Amino acid sequence: MIIDDVVQEHKEKATAGQRFLASLIDGIIQIVLSIIPLIGWFFGLAYYFTKDSLPFLNGQSFGKKAMNIRVVKADTQDPITGNIGTNVLRQVSLAIPIFDLIDALMVFSESQQRFGDRWANTIVVKDPK
Repeated sequence: MIIDDVVQEHKEKATAGQRFLASLIDGIIQIVLSIIPLIGWFFGLAYYFTKDSLPFLNGQSFGKKAMNIRVVKADTQDPITGNIGTNVLRQVSLAIPIFDLIDALMVFSESQQRFGDRWANTIVVKDPK
């Protein structure tokens, strides 16, 4: 299935601005979690790598919920809820210094997919709900 077909069923891809604000919100949450004494760094890191696949958030990070966007598999259009492996694969590209900046700028490309999205075969769309 071509990515454009997926987008038509979901109506619209998330904008770069929506993705940035969602990332900013999630970054603030990660920082707050990380400052908890002794084990905060663990919770911050765990949130970073699993935020879009957490079942109790219905497959959206807090930032994505606030911006009304979600990550879906490009081939099945299913949210990545509970699919921690896919979410970790999406996040790895952002964890590599210098590469993360290039990766983040990929949302301005024609496909609007970061390298992490391409590796995990995902797209970020406006949530139809």
